[in-house]
Amino acid sequence: MRLSRLTPIAACTAAILTLTACGDDSDHTTIIDGTPPLITTDSNFSNGYSAVAAVFVSGQVQDSSGVKSLTYSHNGQPARALTLDAEGYFEDRILLSLGSNRIVLEATDNAGNIMRKVKTLYLGDTIAAGGSHTAALRDGQLYGWGRNNYGQTGLGLTTKLTDVMGHPVTPMLMRSAPKDVMSISFNQNHSLAIAQNGQVYSWGEDKYGQLGRGDGGRHDCSKTADCRLDISAIDGIEDAVMVAAGYKHNLVLTKDGSVWAFGANGQGQLGDNTSRDSSTPVEVDFSAMAEAGHIVQVVASANSSYALDDKGQVWGWGSDAYANLGKGAACTLANDCTNINATPVRINVLGNSAIDKTAPLSIEAPLSAEKVTQLAAGRDHILALTNKEAVYGWGLNAASQLGYNGETYQGSQNAWADIITTPTKLPWFTDKDVRRVYANGNASYALIDNVATNSTATNAASDNAATNNGVLYAWGMFGETNGAGKTIYHDLDEPTNKLPSLKDIDNMAMGAMHLIAHQKPQIQDDDAVNEDAAKAEQLFTWGWSFEGSLGNANTAHVWMYNTPIPVTLPSQL
Repeated sequence: MRLSRLTPIAACTAAILTLTACGDDSDHTTIIDGTPPLITTDSNFSNGYSAVAAVFVSGQVQDSSGVKSLTYSHNGQPARALTLDAEGYFEDRILLSLGSNRIVLEATDNAGNIMRKVKTLYLGDTIAAGGSHTAALRDGQLYGWGRNNYGQTGLGLTTKLTDVMGHPVTPMLMRSAPKDVMSISFNQNHSLAIAQNGQVYSWGEDKYGQLGRGDGGRHDCSKTADCRLDISAIDGIEDAVMVAAGYKHNLVLTKDGSVWAFGANGQGQLGDNTSRDSSTPVEVDFSAMAEAGHIVQVVASANSSYALDDKGQVWGWGSDAYANLGKGAACTLANDCTNINATPVRINVLGNSAIDKTAPLSIEAPLSAEKVTQLAAGRDHILALTNKEAVYGWGLNAASQLGYNGETYQGSQNAWADIITTPTKLPWFTDKDVRRVYANGNASYALIDNVATNSTATNAASDNAATNNGVLYAWGMFGETNGAGKTIYHDLDEPTNKLPSLKDIDNMAMGAMHLIAHQKPQIQDDDAVNEDAAKAEQLFTWGWSFEGSLGNANTAHVWMYNTPIPVTLPSQL
C-alpha cells in the first residue's frame, strides 16, 4: 500500500510554535512540543470499517536527533512497544476488538519530542444482505426487510409478498434481537449476529444445521422442522469477534483466534476432519498446521471455507470442485479426485519478497514484503487483497467474476479460463487505492479511493486532480432491466464504475443478487464537527428487487435497479 502523504506532516513540523493537529486521512496527528519525529505509515493504517480482526501496520519513524521509541495503545490500554530497526522501519499487527477500536501510534525522539497518529477502526459489519433479505444496525438495534419465507428477517413469523400486512418491504425493528448487536452477517435464507458480549445469535433456515443450535426446537416453514423463527443464542461459543455466513454452513472467529463451524459438511467445509454435518459448533482443526498464525479473518462460500492469519497466510478447506483451494486443478472426476478436504491447507497466494530498505523514502516506497491483508469469497471464487493494494483471485470464472471472461473477452484468444486454478494477480488494480474487496454469487466489487472526479477512467488520478473516495467498482455478473422491463445480464470483463452516483462509501454487503452500501457521515466543517452532519449517514440498495429486498415500498417486484435507492430506517422505538 502507498505511504501516507509526507507533505501535511512536513507542514506540521514547520508549525511548531503552537500545539497543532494536522495530517491527512483524518489522522489527528499531534505535535506535543519542539520538533517531533516524522511517522510515515502505509495506507492500511486508516480509519473505517475492518473486515479483519487485526490491522497490519508498517512504516518508518525518522528524526534528526534519533528515535527513542515507538509505541501503540489500543482502546486506552497501556502502551506497548513496536520494534524499530536501525533505519527506523517497523512492521507489526495489532489485534482488534469487536466494535470500535481507537489506536494511537506515538513516536518519541531522543530530545523528548512526541508525534502521535490516531486511527479509529470498527471491527464488524453493520449492514448485511442474504439471498433476498437485508438488514442494518443503528445504535445496537437491528432492522430487517425483504424475503421472509424462513423467518430470516427476524420478525418471529414467516410472510410472503402477497400478505396484506406484515411482510417487511421496508425496514422493521427486530424486537426480539439483542439490544446491543455489534455485527451481522447474512447469506441465502439465514442470519447471524454478534452481541456486544461476544455471544452469537442465529435465525432463519436451518435445514442443514446452519444455525448451530442443535437438532431440537425447530419450526416448520417450507417443510417439517426446517427453520427457527426465534432469534436465540448459539451455545458453546464465547468471545466471538467475527461471523461468516456461507450458503449452508457458517464460521465464527473468537478472540483467541479459534475458528468454529456448523452446518453442512459434505465436502469437509466445517474443517473438523470429518464429512458429517453438524448442527452444533465444531472447532476447525488446525492441529497439523504448525506454521499457522493467529487467525484474524474467516470467510465462507458455497461449500468451502477460508481463513487469514496474522502472518498474511491464507488457509482453505472444503470443496475444491472449482480449484477453490488453489492447488492447480479443479477437483473433478476427470482429474480422479475425491472432493473432500476436511482440514485446512495453506493456499500459496503469492511469493514473499524481501524488504528493500535501501530505496529512498517516498510515497511509493515499499516498507515490507507483500502479504495478504483481506479475503472475500463468492459462490466459488475467492479474492485476496494485499498490503501492496494488489488483488489476487482464483476459482470459478465462468461469469468473469475474476475477470476477462465476459461479453468482450469470452471466446477470444485473450480470454481467461472458466476456472482459474491458481491464485492470479488481477492486472487492473495496478496503481489503484483499493480499500476493500467484496464477493458473493458470481460477482465481485472493490472499494477504491482517489478516483478522478466525473471520470470512470482506469488510470489513477494525479495528485493535483479532484478525486472522490469510497467509489465502488463491479465486475462479473451484473444485471440490468431494459425499457421493456426485462432483466438482462452483462458479465463485466474488468472492474467498472457502474454506480457513478455513489461516493464516500465506507462499507457494503453483497447478497446473492442485491446489495447494500453504507455512506459515511458527511462532515461540512473540518474545524467544528456539526452533530447533525455527523449523523447524516445514508444507506443505499440496488440490484434485484425480490419480495422487498431493497427496502423501498415503491420498488417493483422482480425488477433490477442499478441506480442506488436510499433506504430510511424508522424512528428509534
